[in-house]
Amino acid sequence: MYFRLGGGTIKGVSKPGEIVWSRIYVEGGKLHADIGRGKAIGLPQEETERRWRITTPQWPVMHALTYGVSRDQLMAKHKANHIQVAYGPDAKGAGRALAAKAAMFRDMGAEVNVCGTEHGLSAASPCG
Repeated sequence: MYFRLGGGTIKGVSKPGEIVWSRIYVEGGKLHADIGRGKAIGLPQEETERRWRITTPQWPVMHALTYGVSRDQLMAKHKANHIQVAYGPDAKGAGRALAAKAAMFRDMGAEVNVCGTEHGLSAASPCG
């Protein structure tokens, strides 16, 4: 087992496609949700192996582009590289999924921050 106290992980590569990413956290005693759009992409196997060698090879990997939010902007606010991801059937469907997920978080009482852009083409909105 990779985790010394039990548990497991499944190594693999996420499939390409349009995604909605989100992170849930507590700040100032209140639930927050950062959410945005992106795209998982395919990379050559050699690049995937290189990335596994410099990180944790037991874990799954997603090669993703976040629309309107750079890696450094995303990581500046959060201390972990974990996000929740949902796939859309296409860009339009992923946009609808983002709206539905943001509304769900809001209805659950979270303060929602929509981060970046819909397709990476227009001016970015900051992430909370």
